[in-house]
Amino acid sequence: MEIEKRLIMVQNTYAASIAETVNNYEKLGALEAIVERRKERQVQTAPYLNQQLDIQSVEDVFYKLYEIYGCANWTVKKIEDGYIAMATSCKLCALTRKMGGANPCNGWCLDPMIAMLSCVSKIDSKQITVESTLMNDDCCKVSIDDRAER
Repeated sequence: MEIEKRLIMVQNTYAASIAETVNNYEKLGALEAIVERRKERQVQTAPYLNQQLDIQSVEDVFYKLYEIYGCANWTVKKIEDGYIAMATSCKLCALTRKMGGANPCNGWCLDPMIAMLSCVSKIDSKQITVESTLMNDDCCKVSIDDRAER
């Protein structure tokens, strides 16, 4: 099997595994607590992830995670006061919906990305706003205000 096909198979299997896990946590009534616990840990693991993935900019967070996991199709635009990142499709959201509908966005995608963004850009996480997600809207949209950094 070609390397590219193997990578896609691994990405799909990984996304399906997370989708199943999220739906199981929801059914057990533990999803909210697990998401909070993961969020606490992600602040600690973000520097390591950024180093391992050679992430050096805001754009790198979105593009490298897409390249590795093949999940959300992020585009990033630099604007006057920061960045806007958008995704119009997400494999994890689609699979989670099919398997039960629990929301994987915060615990497995956005919270880790926000921690990584805060770490790489030295922007306080309060300056990063999730405006919409594909679980609730037609796109996932994240705004990053970097004015305090200048």
